[in-house]
Amino acid sequence: MRTKIYLLLTVALLGIFGSCQRPDELLPSVSRNGINSITATFEDGTGSFTGYPVEGSDEIIIPVSYYFPESTDNVTPVERLKKMRVVANLDDNVTISPAILYMDLSTENLITVTDQLKQKKVYKVKGVIKRSSACSIEEFKLNFGGITGIVNEDTKTIALITGGTIPPVTATYRLSYHATISPDPAVTAIDYNNEVQLTVTANDGVTKKTYTVKKQIPNKIAFGMRSGSQTPLWGTTSLFANPAVVKGANVNFTLAVLGDYLLLSNGNSNINYINRSTGVFVGTINMNGIDLAGGAITSDKGGNVIMTNSVAKNGVHKLYKLNSVTGTPEQILSWTYNIGAGARIGTKISVSGNINDDAIIIINDWYWTSPAACREFIRIKVTDGVIGTPEAVTLTGTYAWNGGNVDLVYSSADPTSDLFVTSYSGNSLEVVNGATNAQKGIIGKGSIDANSNFACVDFTTFNKASYVAVYGGAHFTYSATRAMLFDVSTLSTFTGTFDNSSSKVFTSPVFYAGSLSGTAYPDVLLSVSDDGFMMYMYFVGSNNGILQAYQFDCIDK
Repeated sequence: MRTKIYLLLTVALLGIFGSCQRPDELLPSVSRNGINSITATFEDGTGSFTGYPVEGSDEIIIPVSYYFPESTDNVTPVERLKKMRVVANLDDNVTISPAILYMDLSTENLITVTDQLKQKKVYKVKGVIKRSSACSIEEFKLNFGGITGIVNEDTKTIALITGGTIPPVTATYRLSYHATISPDPAVTAIDYNNEVQLTVTANDGVTKKTYTVKKQIPNKIAFGMRSGSQTPLWGTTSLFANPAVVKGANVNFTLAVLGDYLLLSNGNSNINYINRSTGVFVGTINMNGIDLAGGAITSDKGGNVIMTNSVAKNGVHKLYKLNSVTGTPEQILSWTYNIGAGARIGTKISVSGNINDDAIIIINDWYWTSPAACREFIRIKVTDGVIGTPEAVTLTGTYAWNGGNVDLVYSSADPTSDLFVTSYSGNSLEVVNGATNAQKGIIGKGSIDANSNFACVDFTTFNKASYVAVYGGAHFTYSATRAMLFDVSTLSTFTGTFDNSSSKVFTSPVFYAGSLSGTAYPDVLLSVSDDGFMMYMYFVGSNNGILQAYQFDCIDK
């Protein structure tokens, strides 16, 4: 019995020892190419050009841009190919010989690739200076009505978001670098009421794409602006260098929209009108002898520009209306400013609603004390187009001001609606209960906003959402200037600071002025296109020479 047990143990041990023998060699999965690509850069580290192996060929051609950088007209000389840094992308367990680091891509270079199965293949690697085959329309915009084309690269269509008639008009566009377009819509005024075809030819002279431009009404997203749709349209940081802009005493740059134009007032007797789409200065308004004396302009929701002069207490305050850039201002109100505690009015004006129907007009006022103590403004109600009697309104719980750097705007033509306020040196955005005139919320200044002069505000509704914009113009050369957009559809997120408030949906780049003009009056304006697909934000600083335009949309792409 014991002998049988020993025999069983012996057999079992032999089985165990046998199972520990070396397994058969496992090969890694087989590579399809062995080498996937070779990327070359110029000797100075600039550029990145990649060539790929092609099935059935023993060549790897690395195309090098004819122009470099591509955005310039600098032609790449052959000499730059003579020493280029190269890196190969290989599959696992694949080797290449000789080892590569630099190559003269102006000639053929032989390399041997050995794959996981030890199979070898010889490739010829060389560079070719090649003209671009890119031929896309990347941006398209008519020089009329602020109409922006929505480019769909998949269908090669450009949708013009309008249902109205478009006169023959030129357009601005952006193509792939060094591509050309025919017909050239920047040169030829084209009738876009019917479908138009534009052909883009790449720099190689062979590759082409044809786009169909047509009027089309796309779908909107459910609510508000489309995230990421913000687009800088045009702008300058040296407004004072423009010879069309008249400066002089009491310069107070303010903005209004009138049809296809943005109006820029200097606060006196000069108002420029500017193509809203391109930023090109077109002409000046015939003021017919009117001097605003440091006053301001704005626009309502009915296609009117409203102007105010600036006067001291007991002076004659006047309002003017303009509804065409070829017309002259019409006086709509004249009264003696003798109410309230203020000493002066008129460096800011806002209008909520349509003055031909129902509206609220706000004129800022102020008086000097230290510390600041003024919380008053002048309100004028318009009912069925009839302008009412001016009244002084005092706020409670808000930051106080002691100069003309304060701006206020209602969210509707209802005086009990929310009122948004900015002032220097509060440098914050406050919301006031229109029924009680008491502050009910605040977004405080950010870490860089201590002296940034946030003294302008505007409100609009866009695709069922409510937005407020503020802009901080330079008060000193060290003052950060930036424009911000807030979603105030609900005030539950109306908290925090300009740095971290969750209401904030957009911030422009920050700019610091190198020099100042001596008049620290900024302005910001929100405008919605007639078709409701675009929202525009314009802002200007009379102390820093900034004038910028941004576009947002609500298109369901």
